[in-house]
Amino acid sequence: MMKHFFTLIPALPLIVFLILCEISGVNAFFGNTDIPIETNAPDATKDSLIAIMQKYRVIGMNYLVVRKGEEVGYGCFGYADAERKVPMKRTTIFRIASISKPIAATALLQLVEKKKCRLDDNIEKHLGFKVRNPRHRKRAITIRHLLTHTSGLSDEGGYGEFLRASYGDAPPPLSSILAADGIYVMKKNWQTHPPGKKFHYSNLGYGTIATIIEKKSRLRFDEYCKKHVFQPLGMHASFNVDDFESVDDFAVLYSHYSEEEKAREEYKNKNEFEPSMDAYRGRKPQTKNFTGWKPGFNAVVHSPQGGARVSMIDLAKFMTALMGDGSIDKKSRILKPASVREMRKTQWSGTLGNGLLRKTGLGLTITKNLIQGETLYGHSGRAYGFQGMMYFNCAKKYGIIIFMNGGDYYKDEKEPVEFHNIELELFRLLHERYIAMKGH
Repeated sequence: MMKHFFTLIPALPLIVFLILCEISGVNAFFGNTDIPIETNAPDATKDSLIAIMQKYRVIGMNYLVVRKGEEVGYGCFGYADAERKVPMKRTTIFRIASISKPIAATALLQLVEKKKCRLDDNIEKHLGFKVRNPRHRKRAITIRHLLTHTSGLSDEGGYGEFLRASYGDAPPPLSSILAADGIYVMKKNWQTHPPGKKFHYSNLGYGTIATIIEKKSRLRFDEYCKKHVFQPLGMHASFNVDDFESVDDFAVLYSHYSEEEKAREEYKNKNEFEPSMDAYRGRKPQTKNFTGWKPGFNAVVHSPQGGARVSMIDLAKFMTALMGDGSIDKKSRILKPASVREMRKTQWSGTLGNGLLRKTGLGLTITKNLIQGETLYGHSGRAYGFQGMMYFNCAKKYGIIIFMNGGDYYKDEKEPVEFHNIELELFRLLHERYIAMKGH
């Protein structure tokens, strides 16, 4: 389980706290330094937020609260790059993990609007090769199944090796993990239930969605999203690090290793927190060479399941469009109103094998378990030390975005949960202070 870093002393009355580091090396950058804070929150709210950060040992956190198209609250706490003591800013760019999935779903729905494909199309029609669950060979898998995690695809079996190969110098075709004769195909790549029957979260499903987007648009997935999702909304965002002129504003992500984990042979040399992603230190990585690359070969190379990079202020533009009618000002439109309604419509609901209730739209989670009595739409994200969420209420026209780049997030959880404790505490606090107190 990925988590994250440092030891804090109790909160001080002046709304700052000291970060005490126990180990040299990567964890020694804090010393006895006051945490940087930029926020419009009143003192009581700042104190409460700091207390939550201390409880879960959070390195850095950004949040943004939007209400009726206007920003009503924001906060930037701690460090984007703790070693270099770079503070969090409103413009800090995060790799947002699975919050990327609604972006991929939006891109696919644009192609549905253009009649390039249909939600209930057999995916074989667009991929150009046969894809069937070996246990249910007569049941076609549809685009809707992929968008709702009901395809039966699993991230087990050969997916890990396929993913590593996809990120390497010679990526294999998508067929190598989906076609019956693919070299990465294993029985565990598939669930036992037929397509459409049950929910089973699948990153591979979203890699398949992105590949279909490439097939139908004839553009690389990152290029398509830049041109048709990000630019129309005026977002400084991309699935490709090369699209950013500078990486100075990137948040370093820090994985957390518990004492129990560090006792294992594979982690014995780990510090409590280790930089795990986007640790560029101001230096751009080597440019990716896509010369001769054919769109539709394997869009997993662009990390469509979790690789979008964006700041909270730019993601808020996307959230506002999904909260409304697909646009932010009637001009900057990414989807038609009917498509947004379909995206937010309950496509599957039921109880998962672990007992959790689940409702899903197209690329969106639908829940009543964040704020009592309210239906919210959105997505959470968790990878490499990032923990974050983007959820909104369409009826009351508010949304909350929370990004964190490292912390000991899951220490008190003994069983599967819909939302982690830290997510519930932060979201409910921000809702109480910025939404409920505003007379909604």
